[in-house]
Amino acid sequence: MLKSITIENFRCFEQIKIDGFRRINLIGGKNNAGKTALLEALLLYFYPTPTAVMSLKQARKESMTAIKNMPKMAWNTFFYDQDIHQHIKIKGDTDDKNAQEVTLSVSLSLDSKVFEDEEEEFVEFIHKNIGRNSPVISVLQIRLLSNQDETIKRNVVASSREVFSPSFPDENIPLISTSLSFSNQEIASQYDKLNFENQSDDVLNILKILDNSIEDAETFSMNEPTLYLTRKDQKRLPISLFGDAINRVTAIALELLNRDQNVLFIDEIENGIHYTSQEKFWKALFQLARELDTTIFATTHSLEMIKAFAAASQDYPEDGMYFELARNPRDQKIVAIKRDAELLEYALERGKPIRGE
Repeated sequence: MLKSITIENFRCFEQIKIDGFRRINLIGGKNNAGKTALLEALLLYFYPTPTAVMSLKQARKESMTAIKNMPKMAWNTFFYDQDIHQHIKIKGDTDDKNAQEVTLSVSLSLDSKVFEDEEEEFVEFIHKNIGRNSPVISVLQIRLLSNQDETIKRNVVASSREVFSPSFPDENIPLISTSLSFSNQEIASQYDKLNFENQSDDVLNILKILDNSIEDAETFSMNEPTLYLTRKDQKRLPISLFGDAINRVTAIALELLNRDQNVLFIDEIENGIHYTSQEKFWKALFQLARELDTTIFATTHSLEMIKAFAAASQDYPEDGMYFELARNPRDQKIVAIKRDAELLEYALERGKPIRGE
């Protein structure tokens, strides 16, 4: 389990260290306070891969057309003040004392040193399709060091033709963003997997928190594999007709129950969840995260969601931590204020500002 993280030159963070992470971590603050940026840094720490990088660009709705039109600026938005001459460093410490550091840097050429560890066929492919001396290219270099031993090297190439990597592994990035939705096929496939493992009731129980009239869930493959839900005394309907809240919570439940992952990232967790259901929803997440030994990082700007988190945390006082991101009025640098269940409840009872005010 991650205990602390240090971030340098990433997005809005010139330098920040945050410690005190627990099993369930909620991040709050004003708009543009760095909530999503912190979530992204945490994701890259756990998944320092080309697939994760491109998932973040998609979640930010960054146009692939714009990248191809200006490939030299493809990676600028990841860097503090868009300065690609300063390396991004994300370093974390875990409860097993395993120090890990992820670095991201940019090369604006096809220098042989950039690809010295890549397959020869891939290097030849680059030279053939882009040209050895192409002036319109940028390479994002991803490096992972674990206990000072370099263990992973990955490159993502942006050119006027395409964005590609030696290998985009077929991996699932456990990110629930505000802009990317799961397809019917993805939801149905994950549900079938959980059903096979006798865990489908956990999904149904979470859905009942939002709508207690839901009695059954099952998948059918006609035009495409689709999850259908059945309400009491009603005919089954595809999940897409149940609204954004049900679809989003289903995605959260499926990702959480996916035993291939032990960490989950959720941006703006309150979206679509009525305030009357939020405390029950948090309690379900606390219980499942403990049972599955999973760590959750989530962001919110909703006071109701923070209150619900605080209430649910009372039953799990050792598992939850709230992080308030705010700007220091003296130098405008972002700082993180952490509150466990007791301190958060104390602040709420006395009406203290807890969202970066």
